[in-house]
Amino acid sequence: MRRYLFLLPAALLAASWTLSPVGTPPPAQGLAGHVILAVGDMACDPSNPRFQGGLGDGTRCAEQQVSDQMSLDASGYEAVLGLGDYQYDCGDLADYEVSYNPTFGRFDSMMEPSLGNHEYKTRNDVYGQACPSTNATAQSYFQHFGASAHPESAGHYSFDIGSWHFVALNANCTQQGVGGCAATSAQTTWLKNDLAAVDPVAQPCVAAFWHQPLWTGLAKNASPYRPWWKVLYRAHADVVLNGHVHNYQRFAPLDPMGNLGSSHGITEYVVGTGGEAHAGISNASSPHPVQYLKTYGYLRMSLLDTGWTSDFVAADGSVLDTSSGTCH
Repeated sequence: MRRYLFLLPAALLAASWTLSPVGTPPPAQGLAGHVILAVGDMACDPSNPRFQGGLGDGTRCAEQQVSDQMSLDASGYEAVLGLGDYQYDCGDLADYEVSYNPTFGRFDSMMEPSLGNHEYKTRNDVYGQACPSTNATAQSYFQHFGASAHPESAGHYSFDIGSWHFVALNANCTQQGVGGCAATSAQTTWLKNDLAAVDPVAQPCVAAFWHQPLWTGLAKNASPYRPWWKVLYRAHADVVLNGHVHNYQRFAPLDPMGNLGSSHGITEYVVGTGGEAHAGISNASSPHPVQYLKTYGYLRMSLLDTGWTSDFVAADGSVLDTSSGTCH
């Protein structure tokens, strides 16, 4: 069973918001462990000429295909980890109604969201239209997801599924109220305290998720998130899931400096494949992913008592990468 580690104010628990679901996720089918799905970088801007009423053009705006395949997945999943950037280009609630809600909105009842950079985009979008004036504090995002987005903490929170402890972080380090990402920042201090309180017998497996990855597969890595990796590494965490880079990448277990060979290295998955666009990687990236796919899809994880298995499921239902690990 999922156990949340926040007591929410009654006003938040009573909040309601409008969704436009177009299907119900399938019931459990009795697979081993607790099954979750993870994906980020999802719904195209309706002003995008490739949006084409939500159908996309075969190369971009594939949110309908990915979300349809997720809805058909018979794994009996009980949570969806949202890895940020739900509605392009700047999370306007009117765009949610047209693009995100009819596709990924069907999963909002089981969504565990984390914030992307597009949730904070201000000024104009790439099509010249004004972004919401409240985006400086990601208010459209918090309004859409309500209490499940944890506005009381500006988006960081933790919960348990079976023997796994999950931590959601807000990687928009410099934005108002976020709490920063540095070694002594408020959010990092919260992360240390949260992990220190985990019962290693009841929850021997630890995973964290946020939007922008430390290891990017590009020429430059995102060093602001190294303090989190250090905290997670010292706590013997097992998995980190991210989006932001618009492809699928799987890295071998790494220490905070990107080195292989540690007995408790962390496996990073990048799953920025929800449909908005594709992106490549750099041959010069270091560390380099052991698997890279430039396609749309999502990650399916089976959370076992002392480990995990995972599949990257493409939008056509084919499994293109399979991996597994044992918890530290």
